[in-house]
Amino acid sequence: MFGRTIWTASCAPKPGMRTLLQTANDLKAVGVRAVGGVVVNRIGTSRQCIRGVIYPTWNDLTTLRTGLGWSFVSQGMNYADMTALTTDAQRYDESGATIPILAAKGHNQAWGLFNYPNDLQDAAAQAVVTDYFSFGRVYTEEPLTNTRTPATTYPYPLLTFSINGGQCNNPSLPCYDFPVRSDRRTTALPDMLTVLRPAPGNYGILQLYRVVEGKGGTMGQANAWDCTSTDWRNRWTGHPENFCRNTLLAALRQRSTSAIITTPADVAIAWGRGRP
Repeated sequence: MFGRTIWTASCAPKPGMRTLLQTANDLKAVGVRAVGGVVVNRIGTSRQCIRGVIYPTWNDLTTLRTGLGWSFVSQGMNYADMTALTTDAQRYDESGATIPILAAKGHNQAWGLFNYPNDLQDAAAQAVVTDYFSFGRVYTEEPLTNTRTPATTYPYPLLTFSINGGQCNNPSLPCYDFPVRSDRRTTALPDMLTVLRPAPGNYGILQLYRVVEGKGGTMGQANAWDCTSTDWRNRWTGHPENFCRNTLLAALRQRSTSAIITTPADVAIAWGRGRP
């Protein structure tokens, strides 16, 4: 899954910053399709620069869906903090109201999952969201997968393992402890494989944001990275939402080929949660 479905990692892209379409074609080459979380009001008829990154157009999302098999879920109308909203009308406008908008654009499985912006949720938000969405995204700090009983028990959490860039995993290198936003360390390849090799009856979700390759900038710069090492332990990115392309593809090539690549909506139907 791609959080916020970002087109590229900067409003002034540098060489090595992959576009979402390039990454989608990488995934297709290894037999994978993805789910994108959509912030509805960040998608328009032209690619918009918002908060330092570029977002796709509605036509881009259609291309990903019809040409590459992607599907899309809601990540809110405006990416608002659901716990800061004070009425059910506001909570609906941020969540449930996005479903018909996405459906009108041809994205008919948005009801399968609501990606709570920044993972912020409370009982009041869950009461509204669960009326319209089968599941609500919940980040897990461990590489865990979902099983039917917890996922279909109120408030219907769908555990999602967010993979991030950051410091490298080699303690002998300077990249091991340089300053990184949120004090992140690059997600370890074996942890990704835990999610990509689910046991029968389990459903695993890896989420990332944007992909980079090669080398850009120097250590200490916020949007720098170095993915050139042949060893995943030595790779790093200065921004935790950037992730090395070669590590991602290495993980996907080692996934369980017997596991079904599917969507939250299809899992909801299979597990009896259906469409709320």
